[in-house]
Amino acid sequence: MAAPEIPDAPPPEVPEEFADAYREAYRRALESGDGFDEQLQPDPHSGLPEVPPHEVVRVGTHRSEVAAPAPTLADWRSSRWFLPAVIGASGLVLVLAAYAVGKVVSNGDDEPGAAQPTTGSTTMPHTSPSTHTKPPRTTAPSTAPGGWEGAVSAVPVNAISADCTSPPGRDSAGRKVTYVPGKAIDDKADTAWRCNGTAVGQKLTLRMGSDVDVAEVGLVPGYAKTDAESGVDRYAENNRISRVRWTLGDGESIVQRLDTDRSSRAVQLLRVPRTTTDTITLEILAVTRGPRNTTAISDIQVLAAD
Repeated sequence: MAAPEIPDAPPPEVPEEFADAYREAYRRALESGDGFDEQLQPDPHSGLPEVPPHEVVRVGTHRSEVAAPAPTLADWRSSRWFLPAVIGASGLVLVLAAYAVGKVVSNGDDEPGAAQPTTGSTTMPHTSPSTHTKPPRTTAPSTAPGGWEGAVSAVPVNAISADCTSPPGRDSAGRKVTYVPGKAIDDKADTAWRCNGTAVGQKLTLRMGSDVDVAEVGLVPGYAKTDAESGVDRYAENNRISRVRWTLGDGESIVQRLDTDRSSRAVQLLRVPRTTTDTITLEILAVTRGPRNTTAISDIQVLAAD
């Protein structure tokens, strides 16, 4: 179909003094041919011609504009901003992916979560063989007033419960790590019970299953592990316990002060008055803060008078 011709006279809506400007604008629109479409031909019966899309028609000091259609995918691809936008979006995706992977790798053993109360829960010690290293012992225990002076031997702790426990996580190699109370009585230096925060006021309750003549107690006052994958020293990273209270079954209460030096990971033992009991309560009284505000005990030991 042939393009419309320039009308001799403008529509009656156009003031006479703007007639020449109207015809000139119409002529330019026809010459540009931009967006010309057969469906946009003027209606011969209306006397009002239509203008092609994307064009701004000025009539004297009056201005009218016809909105252009929304850009298509082809328009975006041909735009000079298309390639930078794609590169930028791809870079953002890679950054977010790297951040997510880092969070997964660092979570758990390195990343504390919300503490989970475990009051009343009891964890049995592990009995399966293990290749984990045993915690070293101090050369000589300290002695509380009235403490037992004779020979002693280790007795098994039958069950243990704690007021709070950190949720499980993953170490730097992606392996699952748990911090249940039983980790404190499994005789392994690189496992631990752990609680988020300083854990001051939190208690662990140990049960031997039957009465024993308790004469010595002790603990590793931190997380005595060096991460095999990353080499991070968890003992230096976490809080280390500086003071605890041991309460024996008859109500006897003894406070033990602990060495929090980063280089010492030994079980620190304390001779106590010989007491016949099947239950011992350990309460955390103070800690030395580490870079990560979580508090752990890698090992607890109970010894009876021979």
